[in-house]
Amino acid sequence: VQPVLLRIYIMAVACRMMIRHGAKAMQGLRTSRQSLPSGIVQPCPAMQWLGPPAAGRRTSVRMFSAAGAEPSLVTRLKEDMKAAMKAKDQAKLDAVRMINAAIKLREVELREKNQPLTDAEIITVLQKSAKQRRDSIDSYKAGGRDDLVDKETKELQIVESYMPAAMSATELEAIIAAVVAETGAASQKDMGKVMAGVKAKTAGKMVDNKMVSDLVKARLTGGK
Repeated sequence: VQPVLLRIYIMAVACRMMIRHGAKAMQGLRTSRQSLPSGIVQPCPAMQWLGPPAAGRRTSVRMFSAAGAEPSLVTRLKEDMKAAMKAKDQAKLDAVRMINAAIKLREVELREKNQPLTDAEIITVLQKSAKQRRDSIDSYKAGGRDDLVDKETKELQIVESYMPAAMSATELEAIIAAVVAETGAASQKDMGKVMAGVKAKTAGKMVDNKMVSDLVKARLTGGK
């Protein structure tokens, strides 16, 4: 208990001195901050008396660096939103806002796992968003809602404009051949692990899953 009380006493004295000599303290803090590398935030000197935080306890001081730069797709979406607002393009604005909302949700999920938001993660979000719109288009077509079909089709085109070009059959065949060699797959019973290997190697890329399935099946049944 005594060491804790001593730390509290020292912190109180340090804070009193900083208040009494506020101008000098602030000047010293500015000088110390200027001497640090760009992007690093120094905590209050008085807080340093408390020592390192207990294991597993979060601190309120956030550290930013170049490694935390936002993904290029996020930057592009921000610029496109500004352009859509300036051009009064409501369809583009609505689509970009929905994309940003989905990305923000994914960012929160990743933050809880202490994982960064990357362009690969954003592409995964875009793929899900595109699939949702394709499903909606099919449903609206079945219901005879041509007005909603047109709306969803335009939004789908906007979503796809942020996605990379889909991988060709030739590119996929090369990846499948590599996975088959790595896993020793020899029959359709091994299709699951081949599909998993291909998925890992194509993460963050545009892939036609049906094409992959057909190519893997052909490879394992002697079609390739």
